[in-house]
Amino acid sequence: MRSFSFVAVALSSALLSSGASLYSKRSTAYLQQNGAAAKALNDKYATLTASSSCNDGDIACISGQFAHCWDGSYYLYSCPGDWTCAAIPNEWSNGTTTTCDSPDDIAYRFSVAGVSETKRSTSDRPNRSTAYLQQNGPAAKALNDKYATLTASSSCNDGDVACISGEFASCWDGSYHLYSCPGDWTCAAIPNEWSTGTTTTCDSPDDISWRFSTAGISETK
Repeated sequence: MRSFSFVAVALSSALLSSGASLYSKRSTAYLQQNGAAAKALNDKYATLTASSSCNDGDIACISGQFAHCWDGSYYLYSCPGDWTCAAIPNEWSNGTTTTCDSPDDIAYRFSVAGVSETKRSTSDRPNRSTAYLQQNGPAAKALNDKYATLTASSSCNDGDVACISGEFASCWDGSYHLYSCPGDWTCAAIPNEWSTGTTTTCDSPDDISWRFSTAGISETK
């Protein structure tokens, strides 16, 4: 097992050209429908360790880190900032996604789904706010514009994260190493909706489009 920083990529050109009219409806019904399956995955992940057996391509969450299996071993990626890894119920479509997410968003999703998942009281959460999206949008766009200038051979310092050709890019040993997002998700610098700032992480194309549309930021090229 080797541990790396969880990494990020810029929005793909297809995503950048998507408009607000193209994303599906954000629905609490999806959260309620998908909550039980997400909890079952998290219960399974809680039994795993970095030395657990795995098949190439498997993904999981191990001790709060994103885990990906290749060559028969799990490789762990630390989530950005105070985020943690979890299987979360999708709120744009059927199903679940295993990824890094903020504790506030994870607690919100499972609370709305009617599933007891976190030890944190939902009454302790800050408000989910479009004002935060509007405040944080320009900084997130600036990061994505920066990521779009990079290539796999760009110079980097160990620990840097970036966006290269639609894949995660994490720097170690002085070089970028690329890793794809799970499922149909992509990675981007996104404006936080729970607090000041941005987070570079995997997210669904629908949620990314919604965040930038709500922030009043055009992400099209």
